[in-house]
Amino acid sequence: MQLVPSPELSGLVKHYLIIENQVDHTPIYRFFPDGHTGFVFTYADPLTQYYVTDQPLTLPNSFVYGQANRYHTLLSGKKIGMLIVVLQPWGLHVLSGIPGNETTNNQISLSSVFGNDGSRLQEQILNDADNASRIKRIELFLLKHWQGLSYESVSVQAAIQRIHQTKGSTTVQELTRHLSVTERSLERRFDKVMGIRPKQFARIIRLQHCLKIHRENPALTLTELAYSTGYYDQAHFIREFTNLVGITPTQYDANAQRLAVNLMPLDPSIGT
Repeated sequence: MQLVPSPELSGLVKHYLIIENQVDHTPIYRFFPDGHTGFVFTYADPLTQYYVTDQPLTLPNSFVYGQANRYHTLLSGKKIGMLIVVLQPWGLHVLSGIPGNETTNNQISLSSVFGNDGSRLQEQILNDADNASRIKRIELFLLKHWQGLSYESVSVQAAIQRIHQTKGSTTVQELTRHLSVTERSLERRFDKVMGIRPKQFARIIRLQHCLKIHRENPALTLTELAYSTGYYDQAHFIREFTNLVGITPTQYDANAQRLAVNLMPLDPSIGT
């Protein structure tokens, strides 16, 4: 379930996402980039970040996450309950002041980022009886910590708007001409605010646009979908999709139990 933020927070928060699910086995989930940062509050079984070569890492009950440029595998208990604050792409940086390149592909406890305020919010969220109370409390927290956009954030926001307008098909050279900045300057600002490069962000937005087109036109073949969303051909589309999602478009399409566009149970036979 998605809920819109208060109007005064629309420049910071895209939406709130509530995910609740219960199954009779321990599920594995696949999360992949959607171009946003955010907060996650878990009020059921904890989440575990799975790494192929390392020991699984149990995530805190509340954490922030930065931009992702690759897919992640998560494990959960049989009961999942999460309230996710999906921030605008620049949101985590303008709230915390942490350079984006320090949060890319990372999950950091709320208390590590916001100190006692973060610890207090986590405790209150766990004790609140319903999501309406939780969101009200979160919004007060966000309004307290949001100081507006920095100069770098404003220019990055303009680039992001252009990327969205072109459905992710713009090039870095087109962006620099549109914004009257050098390529080095643009990449430096993206590195600080976002933690990923403009080209990477555009790839993610193109994929998300592709998924939107597919939801609206499920009868399209892979080839038709590829050409309609700016990929060179079907092979290019499949390669890009697999790099970002970790499974093929056909495997993604076969899973009808997605908890969100970019969060889905993973068939154990596929692997992690």
